[in-house]
Amino acid sequence: MRPNSHGLVELRDLAESSDFEDLVTLHLADPRSPVRELALVTDIEEMTSVGPDTLIMLTQEVARGGWMISAALRYAWERRACALIVPHQAFTGSVIDLAERLGVSLFTTDIDIRTLAIRTAIHVGVARADSLARLHRFATRVSLSADIPAALATISAELEGARVAVRLDGGAVRFSTPAEPHPHPGSTRVCVPLSSRPRPDHLVAETQDPERMRAEQVLAAASPTIRALLAEERLSETEASLPTLSVAALTGLITPGGTIDSVGSDVAAELGWSIDGDYFVVFFASSSQGRMGAAVRQLWNDVFGQLPLARIEDGWFGFVPSSDEHSRSGFVAELRSHRLRLQAFDLAAGVSDVLTDIEHAARGLREASLAARLATNDALSVPAIVEFSEITAEILPRVLPGPLAAQLASTLLPDLLADPATDELVEAVLAYLDHRGSVSSAAERLGVHRNTLQARLARAQQTGVSLSDPQSVLPMHLLLAALKRTRGRPAD
Repeated sequence: MRPNSHGLVELRDLAESSDFEDLVTLHLADPRSPVRELALVTDIEEMTSVGPDTLIMLTQEVARGGWMISAALRYAWERRACALIVPHQAFTGSVIDLAERLGVSLFTTDIDIRTLAIRTAIHVGVARADSLARLHRFATRVSLSADIPAALATISAELEGARVAVRLDGGAVRFSTPAEPHPHPGSTRVCVPLSSRPRPDHLVAETQDPERMRAEQVLAAASPTIRALLAEERLSETEASLPTLSVAALTGLITPGGTIDSVGSDVAAELGWSIDGDYFVVFFASSSQGRMGAAVRQLWNDVFGQLPLARIEDGWFGFVPSSDEHSRSGFVAELRSHRLRLQAFDLAAGVSDVLTDIEHAARGLREASLAARLATNDALSVPAIVEFSEITAEILPRVLPGPLAAQLASTLLPDLLADPATDELVEAVLAYLDHRGSVSSAAERLGVHRNTLQARLARAQQTGVSLSDPQSVLPMHLLLAALKRTRGRPAD
């Protein structure tokens, strides 16, 4: 009997091998079923402890009559055993029919069952030894890889050209070998986790279904090397986050001394990052950036795994793939679970809305940056993590960058911006607030009749501008003042 390339004996090896010519096939459910374990059963109760993919051999004492063999078939089906071998005897059609209905392979033999068990165990042992030797040689080759792409190429070659990739928790592919132009209809995906984290990254192979077991063995043998290469890459990224000069400054995105407002729309492309599908941006801000690089990197790795993180002079940021809203909420919930850690490191975090286009990367970065600046570690006020979609006017006094006023107003006051007389309404409200609620003084300043100003104020309130809530007056004044400055600028 010659074992298959994956080093496991299959039922067809037993059925077709000249070494087992005394074995008679009564029913062969699946020729490719693997034989992972052998069980010599001398008592029917022993079958309750049989595991999956086990080849069960019944001794003469157990296999007495069709009733006992039928009971053994049912036990084999319940335990997901691959086959049953029984001593030769007169078989009724009902026994073979039961094997077919249950999908359990059934064999019989004239030779002593114990002798057959010893012979089969020897062949299975040889097959496993061959498999281990081959996997050891492969593991040695892949361990010599200089980087992750080289390691994936070695894995792909071992799996006869199968596509191999490192897939992140959010579904995005970090590294990959080329995909086949026309995948085989019988292909299957094999995944091996790369860590014990609740949401680990995976080493993935697209292979043919009959080679699934071989692929599992190869990926498991290669995973220590992939983990080591990922750790080496993470260490390099950690070192890169420590210098005072930012990554963005080095790449030309932002000049030394620049801020987040200087980032261009091609921020992801400039950093060499690939964003495929929906994503959101996470931004960390700190008042002590010079000594927080390692702490931020460790926190990032604990929550977001191997995703890239970059530092700019305003803080640290990264793009997180989001396959659906549940995926995003899960990440945010895990980030919130580290609130005490954020407090200890004097960090504030901001999370952008979900974006669908790479061209919106800079917008997402600004959203996350603004949310982080509105966050605080003061447990009595705003939490240390703020989502852009949850920003309310009440927390705007903390900070309001001018270039973001229009974007924020589009979220809080969409009806105001949609009004044809937006500028008149904004000026009316600002004049009214500047003069401490005096309609007469504000109307005189604007050069309009008192009734005209009152009409504009009423119309502004209809669009969502709050002038009656004392807690909202100052934030509304700040927002509209910034909006007026922004709308007054010439277009870029």
